[in-house]
Amino acid sequence: MQNSQGVSVDMDYAGFWVRLSAYVIDSVVVFAGLLIVRLIFAGISLAGGDAVTGTDILFHYSLKDIILYGLKVLYFIAFTYLTGTTLGKKAMNLRVVSSNPGEKLTLLNVVYRETVGRFLCGLPVNIGYIVAGIDSKKRGFHDMLCDTRVVYQKKELQKTEPIRNSVVEKQQEPVYNGYHLVEKDV
Repeated sequence: MQNSQGVSVDMDYAGFWVRLSAYVIDSVVVFAGLLIVRLIFAGISLAGGDAVTGTDILFHYSLKDIILYGLKVLYFIAFTYLTGTTLGKKAMNLRVVSSNPGEKLTLLNVVYRETVGRFLCGLPVNIGYIVAGIDSKKRGFHDMLCDTRVVYQKKELQKTEPIRNSVVEKQQEPVYNGYHLVEKDV
């Protein structure tokens, strides 16, 4: 792949299994967060507020269902837009990037990817996700739709300073013997 300046940029695309693992981690995180919200709704329901949270508002979905779905989607949208990665992707060292290197993901693209794109991926037997294992660039339908890629995040190599005062350096350093500096013999 080449960027806009014609320089070749290598992307290490993440495959189906590592992406599935990241999604399982994200699902556990979302489940734990939404469990707290469900307990709050259960408390409201026990206090007699079931008429507000339990009645159908949109088709057969109640206010509780809509809020839970909204929070789940908000998790994926917020993390992907702000950091390029969710907690599950971070654990698997993955990142969602635009197909054009250096281009930032737009909020509209992320919202579209995480809502409409994921809906289309899950239609017939999750074929949109399975395609990521077959495609040469490891894209699911939601990646193709929004022109994004999931890649392995490059680890920045940190420059390390040589270890000072090591045993070897101490043996080679001059020593003050009270009168003048002398070389220490090994």
